[in-house]
Amino acid sequence: MVKSKKKYNFTYTANFSSKIIKPKNIKELRQYLNKPFTIVGNMRSYGDTFIGNGNHISLSNFNNILNLDIKRRVIEIESGASLRDMNEKIFNKGLILPCMPGCKYVSIGGMIANNISGKLLTNNKIENFIHSIKLINNKNKIIECSRKKNKFFFYLSIGGKGRTGPIISAKIKLSKLNSSFIKQESLYFDSYDSFFELLIKLKKFRYGVCWVDFTKENFEGILFLGSHYNTKDKKHFFYYDLKLPSFVTYLISLIVKMKLTTIIFNYFFKTKNKLFKTNILKLNNFFFPQNKIVNWNEFFKPHGFFQFQIYLNQNNLPFIIDKIKKLMNIYQIFSNFSIIKFHDNKNINKFSLSLDFPIYNNKKKIKKFINYLVKKYDLEVELSKDIVLNKLNNSTLNKNDIFNQNNKMYFNKNFNSNIFKRLLKYD
Repeated sequence: MVKSKKKYNFTYTANFSSKIIKPKNIKELRQYLNKPFTIVGNMRSYGDTFIGNGNHISLSNFNNILNLDIKRRVIEIESGASLRDMNEKIFNKGLILPCMPGCKYVSIGGMIANNISGKLLTNNKIENFIHSIKLINNKNKIIECSRKKNKFFFYLSIGGKGRTGPIISAKIKLSKLNSSFIKQESLYFDSYDSFFELLIKLKKFRYGVCWVDFTKENFEGILFLGSHYNTKDKKHFFYYDLKLPSFVTYLISLIVKMKLTTIIFNYFFKTKNKLFKTNILKLNNFFFPQNKIVNWNEFFKPHGFFQFQIYLNQNNLPFIIDKIKKLMNIYQIFSNFSIIKFHDNKNINKFSLSLDFPIYNNKKKIKKFINYLVKKYDLEVELSKDIVLNKLNNSTLNKNDIFNQNNKMYFNKNFNSNIFKRLLKYD
């Protein structure tokens, strides 16, 4: 018997071998939900949420735009469609979803199930733009959920990682798009004081993200701020991304895991953005810069990389980052890419910090480092990116209702995902 080819998550840190099932309609989908299942989306996850021991179901055949109300700025779209599919339609209609992840190849259902964040400076979660969703519940029935109707299913399903049942479609609120360009300002900082001083400028912008150089002892990086650039341009051209051949990604993989490579890259990256402080960027280049190379994750083959994302506030950010740098030196590991995003709805005082750790012979060290850090300082972790935690701590558990067994009446008993096995320790 020939074994099925292994399918990996985006970071090449987890895999499964079973066949991916692609139901053609609701009737077929319901049949597969009578046995243990998980929903795979477009397999762009950094963690193990879409990997389990049952049926691995793709909703790629549920990929239609059901309705686009330009006047009300609402789109109804099936969950198997990709963000790229949606953008190709709405950009040319002068509309945009303000909260988008850094990858346009994710599925709409995956975005909702993981409650993604984007580059917004406020309201930076997809939940703020979901009008309603349709899903198949634990009784194998299609129900519509919103903030007023079946609201418990609604709130548990956004960020629920599929545990309440597969999302079939969603109505999403959009915003007006005046131009296909973003004006970006690049602001350099070299200390916590200079970073916090720059935050005053955020009020003038709609989008922002911060790149941090974790190879430096001091707190140093670039704050990228952006707003839609007012022009008479009404064309929103779509650009195709580049996929590198395997031999090129292999050659890059030989050096990308070296700390020296990161130090050199960071130096030129900082220098460029210090010199060119203002840029006019196309939408795709601003929102999806990493997608310029579709298969950039292959740079980290064969062992992959871990991404670790935690939430901080203005009071503990300096303390925690200093502790992270100290512990990274002790464990002899490094982050080759580090990003801060903004999350508070009113005042800019809640942040998420993401760190990418390339894996070579250091896998155990990285896992030990992350688990120690989270436990020691009771940190809130973004579980949609996690794949290394041994158990849930109080801060993370209290912010994730989908892990609270008091809500099990809403869970689909056949749903099977490694993240729940790993963190809740059930068989």
